[in-house]
Amino acid sequence: MEGYDLNQLKSQLVWRKNKIQEALSGHIVPMHLVNLLKEVDSALERIDNGTYGICVVCNDPIEQDRLLVDPLIKVCLDHLTNNQQKELEDDLVVANSIQKAMLPKNDQQLNGYEIYYHYDAAGVVSGDYCDIIDAGSSSDALYVVLGDVSGKGIAASMLMTHLRAMFQSLVPLGLSISHLMAKASRLLCESTSSTHYATLLIVKAEKNGSIEICNAGHCLPLYVNNYGIKKIESNGMPIGIFCESEYGLTSLNLDKNDMLILYSDGLTEATKKDEMFGTERLEAFAKDNSELSPKNFIDKLLVELKNFLGDIPRSDDLTLMVIKRK
Repeated sequence: MEGYDLNQLKSQLVWRKNKIQEALSGHIVPMHLVNLLKEVDSALERIDNGTYGICVVCNDPIEQDRLLVDPLIKVCLDHLTNNQQKELEDDLVVANSIQKAMLPKNDQQLNGYEIYYHYDAAGVVSGDYCDIIDAGSSSDALYVVLGDVSGKGIAASMLMTHLRAMFQSLVPLGLSISHLMAKASRLLCESTSSTHYATLLIVKAEKNGSIEICNAGHCLPLYVNNYGIKKIESNGMPIGIFCESEYGLTSLNLDKNDMLILYSDGLTEATKKDEMFGTERLEAFAKDNSELSPKNFIDKLLVELKNFLGDIPRSDDLTLMVIKRK
C-alpha cells in the first residue's frame, strides 16, 4: 500500500499479537482479548494477501490518518455506522480541546520581549507545534519553538503532542539549542516510523537581547530592524529523518523595537489559483508594518492573507508568531 511501510506495520501487529497471547495464557480468558486477537490476525491476513488498507465495503482506500492511529480498522469514513461516526466526532472534539489547552499563554511580555502568536488548524486538529518555554532555574533564557509535523489530521496532531512533551522535558536540561535539536531528532527518529518527520525552529532569547536560532528545515524566520529585513537561514535537515543529525545555530542581537517573524508554510504556501502568498509578499508587509506591536502586526497580516485568498479556503495549518524587543 502506497505511503506505508507494511513490514513495519506487520512487525507492530505481530508484537501486539504476542502480547495478547501472553495475556490469554492464564486460566480466565477475557472475551475482549479473544476478540482483539481475532482483529489482529485479520489485519495480518489482509497484509499477507495485499488487501490491507482497503475498505471491505467499497474497496476504496481507507484514510491514511485513521490507519496510522488504528491499524485494525477495515472501513473508510463513508461506511462507518452511525454510532461509529458519533464516537469519531466525539474523539475529535476532545482532541481539539486538549490541543488548545496545550498552547502557551498568548500576548505575553517576558524577559524584555513582547510575544504574540496566531494558531489555526485547517481541520479539527493541527500538526503545527507552537510553544513558549521558560527554562526555570537552569537558565534565565526564554525558549520559543515552532514546528510543522509531516502529514495532516489526527496522526500529525499526535506527533505534535509527542514533540511538545519532548521539548518540555529537554529544555530544562540546559543543553545548547543545537544539541537540543539533535537530541529531539534522535528521539523522534527512534520512536516513530520512517515516514514521520518535522520541520522545527528553536529560538533562545536572553534578557540582554542576545538571540540564538536553530532551524531544522523550517520556514526561514525574518529578522527586522532599522536597517531592513534579513532571512535567517536553515541550520540542518528536518528532525526525525536521520537518527544521528548535527545542527548549527545562528546568533544575533535584538535592539529595542527589533523583531523576529516566525511562521509555518500555511502562510507562505497559501495559494490562490497558481499564485502563492510567498515570502516576498511577507517581507514587503513586514517592511511597511514593522512599527506595529506583535498583536497588531499579526492581526493586520491575517487581514492581508484573507484579502489575498478571497473566498478560497486554507488547506494547511497556520501558525504565526512575532517576538519584539521592548
